[in-house]
Amino acid sequence: MILTRIPIILILMFLLAACSNGGGSGGGSKSNDSESAGTEEVQVTESAGTEEVQVAESMERLSDEDFNALTEEDKLGVSNKVMGALFKGVAADEFFNLGAGVAALDLQTSENYVTKIEKDLSKSVNENSYRSLIKQKYEFDEKQEPIQYQLALLYEMPLSKNYFEIWMAYQLTNTILFSPAVELDTVAYEDARRVFERVLSGIRRGNSIRRIVYDHMISQENWRRFRSPEDNTREMMEIFLKRFNDAEVPLAAMACKNWSLEEDDDEYLLIIGPETNTEPVQILETTVTECTEFYQAVADHADLIPTVVSTLVDIFFYGYPPEDKTRIVDDIVEDNPVTFNDVLQNILFSKEFLMNVERSKSFEEVFFSLSDRLDWYANKSFFKNLNRISSSSNFPSLNNMKQAAMTYKLGRPAHIPLDTLSFAFFHKAVRERLLIDRKGNPDNNNDGGWQESLLDVNLMQDDFIDYLFLTVLSRNATEGELTELNAIIAERGFNRTDRKMQQAMIVLDYLSRLSELYHTRPFEKEEQE
Repeated sequence: MILTRIPIILILMFLLAACSNGGGSGGGSKSNDSESAGTEEVQVTESAGTEEVQVAESMERLSDEDFNALTEEDKLGVSNKVMGALFKGVAADEFFNLGAGVAALDLQTSENYVTKIEKDLSKSVNENSYRSLIKQKYEFDEKQEPIQYQLALLYEMPLSKNYFEIWMAYQLTNTILFSPAVELDTVAYEDARRVFERVLSGIRRGNSIRRIVYDHMISQENWRRFRSPEDNTREMMEIFLKRFNDAEVPLAAMACKNWSLEEDDDEYLLIIGPETNTEPVQILETTVTECTEFYQAVADHADLIPTVVSTLVDIFFYGYPPEDKTRIVDDIVEDNPVTFNDVLQNILFSKEFLMNVERSKSFEEVFFSLSDRLDWYANKSFFKNLNRISSSSNFPSLNNMKQAAMTYKLGRPAHIPLDTLSFAFFHKAVRERLLIDRKGNPDNNNDGGWQESLLDVNLMQDDFIDYLFLTVLSRNATEGELTELNAIIAERGFNRTDRKMQQAMIVLDYLSRLSELYHTRPFEKEEQE
């Protein structure tokens, strides 16, 4: 390992200060969706090749004019902003024609790359081939495999319709909406698989948000998370409707009085008894008698769609003032989105998100995106270790970062944990497991790290440094950075054409310490002369 003595160090408190607290917003327009979630049948015809997904657009998209008004660097930055949110990335030599160096960046294509990304999300791939590869390539913990496998799948699969569906399911099962909550004693890791697959299956069938929510609420996995009629019904109203009315809880619990979670041979089972409630109760602006009718009332309620949208907006627009998040929620709800695809695609490809959002990135946004850009190779036990239960290991796991997948009772928080210890593990993973980890033996499945292809560019000296900056940060190095880095490279005797690997290690080590690597940034149009 090559150590640098660059005087610019990572300042943890800077990251903390960079992320302003944002309050939740719950308002929004009432939905006019009258669909019955419990009886809905949706027929979807899948094509073998490309399928155009119709999205109810509400928020203003980034137009070709907007994209073309950006500097060449910022075009790469905006493209990697949406790719990063999708846990993918585009490398500098893929985005630019670098044959003539980086002095005058030349785009590979004149096409709006953001538009290309959105088009890629409508193209199907052979998913089974990637699933087979994962089973052959990686080893998983027998107990935690349901979670570890999904992380490997997100890493291996290319951007596609199949991938986007999996990505949506992963995002949703990490929120308060659908978290399997495997940290609880009543929950098994197999519950994580069932929740994930049910959400994914609903997305792939084209089911509405209302239907997916209903199917989840009536599941045993949901009752293993919230275990009594009082607790479960209260949480369903609070989570999916942001309705905090204590007087309604006894009424809802009465409707669900014959539902219970009971322990049988160390397994918790949802029991629906025969003594159903027969007394109609007035709740949620309707009349219900039995438990399924209560869940139906939640799924059909006018506040469901605004609440679900608000929960997702809180994540992707974290740090925005409450009034701005309310405006964004209203913009999305106004066009009556039906599916999660409608909501998430509108968020990701909106001009607001791409141009203005400034927030901390999740581990997956940073690590998976960089691994894609650096041609990084995951060793066979990487995903086994990434989400391990134990916090005693020095391995920088998601658990140690407080970003464990599908784990927390209330899901991952909207903010990224940036306390000193959590971020120390975050930085350690990015630095030691990615940026300064080189794969030395291409034939060894146990040897991970970035591969020789990263160095396979006809660029030297400043151009090579700029190339690495563009790949990792989507910007060129400053004059000060070039001066300092070149001085360190020369001092170590690495300023020769056959020392590109050592040069790369020094530059990548430096880049791992910059706060901007862990933080999205806003963009401005290039001023025209």
